[in-house]
Amino acid sequence: MPSDNAGLDSGDLALEALKALTPRVEAFHSAVASAVEEIRTFVQSRRGASDFRAERALMELGPFAVGRIDTEKFSALMDDAENMSSETEGVLERAEEILNGFSVGKDFHNVVVGPGEDLRDAVKEALDDVGRVFGASRAVELARGGRFDPDQHNVFLSSLSFRKWNRPERRLAPPLVVEVGGEDLLPAGLGEFLDGLVKIVLVVKGPTTAAPLARLITPGTYVVQTADVADLSGLATSPHPGVALLFDEERPEQARFVHDPEAGAASWQRLTVSHMPEQPSVGRGRRAPVWLEELAHLEAMAKKPAGLTVGVDGDGVAPTSPDAEPEPADRLAAFLLSQVDLGS
Repeated sequence: MPSDNAGLDSGDLALEALKALTPRVEAFHSAVASAVEEIRTFVQSRRGASDFRAERALMELGPFAVGRIDTEKFSALMDDAENMSSETEGVLERAEEILNGFSVGKDFHNVVVGPGEDLRDAVKEALDDVGRVFGASRAVELARGGRFDPDQHNVFLSSLSFRKWNRPERRLAPPLVVEVGGEDLLPAGLGEFLDGLVKIVLVVKGPTTAAPLARLITPGTYVVQTADVADLSGLATSPHPGVALLFDEERPEQARFVHDPEAGAASWQRLTVSHMPEQPSVGRGRRAPVWLEELAHLEAMAKKPAGLTVGVDGDGVAPTSPDAEPEPADRLAAFLLSQVDLGS
């Protein structure tokens, strides 16, 4: 059944996806705007201290100082902590320019992977570019503390690769919406970026394999494959990193599911499959296509263990039926005990 996405080009679909991620978009832009305002306030206060330093010293010293004391030199000596060197001011101005660009602009949220280009490399490049925000913030802290060394720290005013982001920076990461053709959808390499609160939505035009994101499912990662933009709301609000695959339309050969780390301890509790494609038969002696492993992996994680009952709170409870099949560890223990003569 065609979804509401039918007829939309990838750009329009990407805009809809970004709207669904509004909470994360706003959190990032608000933090950057606050940093810009803090820099401006700091610079203005230091400029003000410099402009009125001599006048303040004259008022503090009184009439005795007139004609006897160089108030400019005296105030510089007494207020050295308030001085701001031209080098420091230059660093702050460059940092403010970088941060301001990310505060008001939103183009960096959208990534377009051209035909034949590498999805993983495109995402890395986009995140490294966003790293300029965090690099500039580090430069500001160093400059304000008088510790900025151009030879060592100028790199912070260019870019900061994702692997160098710290934990707070990864939790502030802005969401990315990536437009990619079905033939270039190779998402396995995205696993290294799913940390902190990184959110990545892959907007895909054209058919794909059945469950491309199945290999990215881990206990702490929110993963969703869907043709409905509304299903991205869970990704936007999840306290976990996550990745989504937004199909341009529903196709029977593509699985649709949601893996929510908050839904339970076991994989079958966390994983909700709304559509599982039929697995085609493979002729005798023929090698099964690799994508069938994606479906097998997804099916295995979603399968509720045999004989498992579910308690009122939804947690799995160990089998209670006397006819229930013992766990492998229990069978092994029983075998070892049968080999030991406990009567000797």
